[in-house]
Amino acid sequence: MSRGTGTSPPSRTTHTLPSLHTKRVDDRTHDAAHAAQTTHAARALWRIKSDAQPHLPSDGRHGRIDAVADRAPAVAPTPPDLSASLTPSVPSAPSALSSTQSAPATPTVPFEPFVTSAPSVQMPSALPESLSSALPSSPHWTSLPRRDMTAAAATSHDTVSAPDSRGAPPDDEAARLAALRRYDILDTPPEPAFERIVRLASHVLGAPISLVSLIDESRQWFKARQGLDTVQTPRSMAFCAHAILSDEVLVVPDARADRRFADNPMVTGEPNIRFYAGAPLRTPEGHRLGTLCVIDRRPRTLDDEKRALLADLSAIAVDALELRRVNRILADMAMRDGLTGVLNRRAFLMQADRLLASSRASQRRLSVLMLDIDHFKTVNDTWGHAIGDRVLVELTLVLRATLRKGTTIGRLGGEEFAVLLPEADAHRAVQAAERVLAAIGSASVPGPNGPVRFTASIGVGSLAPDDADFSSVLQRADRALYAAKQAGRNRVAAL
Repeated sequence: MSRGTGTSPPSRTTHTLPSLHTKRVDDRTHDAAHAAQTTHAARALWRIKSDAQPHLPSDGRHGRIDAVADRAPAVAPTPPDLSASLTPSVPSAPSALSSTQSAPATPTVPFEPFVTSAPSVQMPSALPESLSSALPSSPHWTSLPRRDMTAAAATSHDTVSAPDSRGAPPDDEAARLAALRRYDILDTPPEPAFERIVRLASHVLGAPISLVSLIDESRQWFKARQGLDTVQTPRSMAFCAHAILSDEVLVVPDARADRRFADNPMVTGEPNIRFYAGAPLRTPEGHRLGTLCVIDRRPRTLDDEKRALLADLSAIAVDALELRRVNRILADMAMRDGLTGVLNRRAFLMQADRLLASSRASQRRLSVLMLDIDHFKTVNDTWGHAIGDRVLVELTLVLRATLRKGTTIGRLGGEEFAVLLPEADAHRAVQAAERVLAAIGSASVPGPNGPVRFTASIGVGSLAPDDADFSSVLQRADRALYAAKQAGRNRVAAL
């Protein structure tokens, strides 16, 4: 929205108005207890899918997807088939990035920087019923072939052939590592879905240790663990580094008798591994990211039934990975402007409120810039909306390139944008605005008859001691923007 009227903008000046105050399994059992364990396992399997329900922001304009927890039936049913996959056609959207792990000494409000595109989304093998019923039907949703590791597991032998040289990577190592990065799961906090899987695997298979293990370039990292305190080990020591070389379940009955592992420090010392069984975590694209494994301190073997069960649990762990990834993408899409990738108005204001509370608690300054593209209607009328869209995208690129990495940028509507500047008083905010204005002056987008240039007006508002909420700061910046428009556009004004 353009304010005021005018023709060709004069040279840039800074117009400062009177200022106000400114300122983050056991071996297969041989007694009647086996039947009770199987019943318990079936009930627990039924509850696996209830963890990763999506929690999307909702306002009056968006639908809400409510999580509905499934209840286990009184009599253990056949575990549900979680292997059917769906693939949606999703427009390019920002990918969710990993959250900060440790809290800083003073309150901060981290927000993930924008990434220009998101990977093609592969939906999990089985969506929770609440999510499936809430999503609209669409011709873009099509079924994928069923991923079934059970048959392969049931026909595997106690020991799967693997290279004797330790650390030999899979043939698809580069693509495998890229896929692992896309899940954005390494070094993340424990999550109930994965913790439940390792508890179930340990109980049903009678093994004291169970792990969801992910293999990167140099280590195996445990997303979930049962019976082991270590959070990671070098890849050179990892049994799982051998398990990811095949789609079959790797079973090592006695590590002391296996030349690949006999001198492994985890065999000769704690945790004194003797028995190992690992089923690879195989993505829909076929990349083996790691394993679901069980470990025992005494030699043993694994029958075909339990080997197949381990493979099934591994497939469920992959389903949880897929659902987690898709939920993050959906949540990010709900908070981003579809054209520019910056925050939409609602998400920006939510972030601003959090940042304001953090700034007050730590007694730090906070400023906001409001930008409006000058004569944007003329750009659309003269060159068409396609060129207008390019101008909007170019402006966001200028903002990202000019301002500090991770700066919160939002599109409030139309051609109006806002930027949060934490720890910046009015003077520093004006300097930042001048840098942005200079960069806009050098920017252009290709048009049918040559480059199309544009200008913008910027208003600066800073947090005052008596501001009740962020709306006071935003209104101050809005009044300054109006003043910049009235003074001739292509300039900065501050309040």
